[in-house]
Amino acid sequence: MKFKHIISGLTYLQLYKIKPAISTIIIKIGVIPVMTTIRTAVFICPNCQNKMYSYELTSYHVHSSIVYSDGETICSPPIMFDKSILICSKCNKPFWRDDAAEEDGNISDPDPDLPQAKDVFDIIPPFDSDRNFKFAQYYSGLLESGFADTIDREIYLRIELWQTLNNKYRNIRKSNTVDLLKRKIIDFFGKVISGKKEIHKSDETRDLFNSNLKKLISIYKPENDNEQLLLVEMYRELGEFDRALYILNKIRQPESKEFYDKILKAVKRKRSDVFRLN
Repeated sequence: MKFKHIISGLTYLQLYKIKPAISTIIIKIGVIPVMTTIRTAVFICPNCQNKMYSYELTSYHVHSSIVYSDGETICSPPIMFDKSILICSKCNKPFWRDDAAEEDGNISDPDPDLPQAKDVFDIIPPFDSDRNFKFAQYYSGLLESGFADTIDREIYLRIELWQTLNNKYRNIRKSNTVDLLKRKIIDFFGKVISGKKEIHKSDETRDLFNSNLKKLISIYKPENDNEQLLLVEMYRELGEFDRALYILNKIRQPESKEFYDKILKAVKRKRSDVFRLN
């Protein structure tokens, strides 16, 4: 369940990602030149036996990363979307990439008549002003339907849901004029395209946020100090600062002392919003 990203010369453990069955991110540190390589995988939908293909990242060089307190990491240049969950191009049902039977070998030139698999980012238009909440509803629906058939998969979905609900508020305090203008433009065109007024769902979002984090805490079992720090973040964002501080005081060797100190400071100030760590 662990990937590593490079952050200004440091390594940061992304504790929440489940490694896809085929795709592996290989990161080289230092002056060794690393090219981005992508493979084409052809596989069969486990729901309807439809054959399709998908592009998968096999190696990548990360120049820099922005890390948030909930574990969300934004790399530069951007990395391809996570392909743990795909959507069949024929039956439109989601499935776990690990559950799909794959044809042997790396297909450099797939059959032009072969459809491409979709992913969760294809189901909602990019200029939809309510896109984050609709993604959150989608992940919530997958959880309610029993789509996550293992504890690891439930943890994966609940962290995706957690981070998705945080996206609307991510880094608002440090947004500059250009960022704010971009957000307003996207919101405006989203309303024009949909032809609807924006619907405020603060109460509904908060209920979903709290319920999801409580269920995540109940199944998330940290195995080391770095994983304990992510648990601290869950309690902090729920406003359970005493519990967060109790766990923080038991952590002896965090991978990043800088991140530990910033989260500790947020806990002591009783701050519950997501924030940037670097």
